[in-house]
Amino acid sequence: MLDTKLKNRHKLAVFVIFFTILIPGLYTADRYREYYRNTELTKENLQSEMLVSEDFLEHFVEVGFVLHNTGKEQGNSAEEMRVLLKDVFNDIMEEYDLLYPYLDYCVENKEGNVVGASTANTGQKLTRENIASYPFGLVVSYDENGTPDIEKIYGKFSEEQSVVLRRIFGNDERSWQQLADAGEEFDISGPVNKTYYYAMTDDNLKEYISNRYYDEYQAEHAPEYITDTVLFLMLFVAVLAWIYPRFPSWRTGNERIFQAPFEAVLAIGFIVVVTADNISLWFGFGDAGRVVEQSAYWALLFAAAYWVSGCIRQIYVLKPVRYMKERTILFPSWKYIKRAWEAVAGKVKECFRKLYHVLEEIDFREEGNKAIFKIVLCNFIILAAVCVMWVFGIMALIIYSVILFFVLRKYYNDLREKYQILLKATNQIAGGNLEVEITEDLGVFAPFRTEIEKIQAGFRKAVAEEVKSQRMKSDLITNVSHDLKTPLTAIITYVNLLKEEKDEEKQREYIEVLERKSLRLKALIEDLFEISKASSKNITLQIVEMDIVNLFKQVKLELEDKLKEAEIEFRCSYPEERLLTPLDSQKTYRIFENLLVNISKYAMPHTRAYVEITREEEEAVVRIKNISAAELTFNPEEISERFVRGDVSRNTEGSGLGLAIAKSFTELQKGKFRIETEADLFRVELRFGLKY
Repeated sequence: MLDTKLKNRHKLAVFVIFFTILIPGLYTADRYREYYRNTELTKENLQSEMLVSEDFLEHFVEVGFVLHNTGKEQGNSAEEMRVLLKDVFNDIMEEYDLLYPYLDYCVENKEGNVVGASTANTGQKLTRENIASYPFGLVVSYDENGTPDIEKIYGKFSEEQSVVLRRIFGNDERSWQQLADAGEEFDISGPVNKTYYYAMTDDNLKEYISNRYYDEYQAEHAPEYITDTVLFLMLFVAVLAWIYPRFPSWRTGNERIFQAPFEAVLAIGFIVVVTADNISLWFGFGDAGRVVEQSAYWALLFAAAYWVSGCIRQIYVLKPVRYMKERTILFPSWKYIKRAWEAVAGKVKECFRKLYHVLEEIDFREEGNKAIFKIVLCNFIILAAVCVMWVFGIMALIIYSVILFFVLRKYYNDLREKYQILLKATNQIAGGNLEVEITEDLGVFAPFRTEIEKIQAGFRKAVAEEVKSQRMKSDLITNVSHDLKTPLTAIITYVNLLKEEKDEEKQREYIEVLERKSLRLKALIEDLFEISKASSKNITLQIVEMDIVNLFKQVKLELEDKLKEAEIEFRCSYPEERLLTPLDSQKTYRIFENLLVNISKYAMPHTRAYVEITREEEEAVVRIKNISAAELTFNPEEISERFVRGDVSRNTEGSGLGLAIAKSFTELQKGKFRIETEADLFRVELRFGLKY
């Protein structure tokens, strides 16, 4: 019973799928038939417009001149006249050749006798009596002066055509007037005392207009809204191919029909997509009398879309790896295809790589390459000219070779002369003359002039840096010797005094001095170690999140006594918010300590020092300003170097390493340290990145 129920549900699924495909097909066919009817109406309107246009009616006037000049009564043969007319009036003859196959005509002379006639493909001979039976007929007569006139027009638009033709006859600038004015110059004459009867059947009229006015007349292309509708319906059907299998009782989506190889699915899918994208190619099925064919065609196209989508769904059902193994033809032999492809691709890639490197090395901006290219091009042109001279080419080639030899020799000598100038300049630079200047023209070597000037500038800068480094090394040795020697000499002196002194009070005094000098020497050595480790980047930082404002307040509080002794009044400006920075608290403490100690030593007593801590964008900025007691004659860029002090006489107590240590610790923590001076104003600015 259950099996019967499932079978019935499966039949229901087949029924639903059938109508899912059929209904869009019927709908699309109906839209095409509607558009076809509109197109036919548009064609009729266009045909009506063409029949009363000057461009259409003017050709019937030209036909009379052509028929007259190619007629049997003329002196020249018809073929000779056709050749002449094509040579002189090619445009008119092209229009005549287009119209002639669809035209029935006859020609009567003054007495009313027929002197020429032709029928297109109707089998009916045109006469004065039956011209009225044609959907379009025209009678044009020429008097004894060759002036054309309209005798009669037959057809639906005779009145409008009559007005247009009379306007054409009254215009002397028309193309047919060229034939009338040709005269004896081209042995061409116009019709005289003749009457021309022209007529076209309905089929011939439509075919002529369709061929002659193709761009304006053709409309057999599906409009964009129909194409969009078809694409939408295909997408809708494809989506339903994934939805129906979601109903388990329908037992659809896994039939054998959906187990086709991937390659076949890809090919059919490509055909469906191309057909949908070029839907206007199938407009011929819009014939209102072919409803069954239309519906079957569109239903077949939607069925293909449903089938392709159902087959692609198997990738989701089986998973990609299993699907590739079970539903592809090429997968089992993929490794062989891959090897062959890699071998071929490797060869091709190697060839392109070699070609690329060859082309990459050519720089047509370089004067040398430009010159070579010009020479090769000129050589090609000359050799090409020599090749067309046959026997005389040998002699020309000899002369060309001799001239080429002297030209190349002159060019080589010029290059060698300029190379010697360049070589002489480089030798002088190598000898130490950094002020050498090249004034001569170097030709293709001109870019080397700029490069040599860059080398000279680089050498001068390197020499200046080396001189500065040597001077600083000399100052370093002198300063270290002085600063180490001073406490050490005092220690030795007081040790000797202590050996000889018997007074206990004096001994205690000497011991206190020794302790103070020893601590001074210890602090100096510790500073030396600190700056040495900082310079070699041999310091381990303990980065923590800290408030830089609170740390500065702590340092200032601990140095309060020393600052008061220096008689310096501080004016501090702190932000209301906390400035959290990722820094090493000990190293940052040492930075602030050194800066404040520096103020206590070198600031002018009874003056004010200003401290400002602010937030600028994503940085914490610390600015410290004070008035120097001594005149600031040093270079701000050198004051933070090792053992450089503002007190040049070195009378104050200090190692000369304070600012150097502060700068090194700042830069180790990715901060910025800058010193500025203005008259006796000393400014220090620190910048540290804030934690985001």
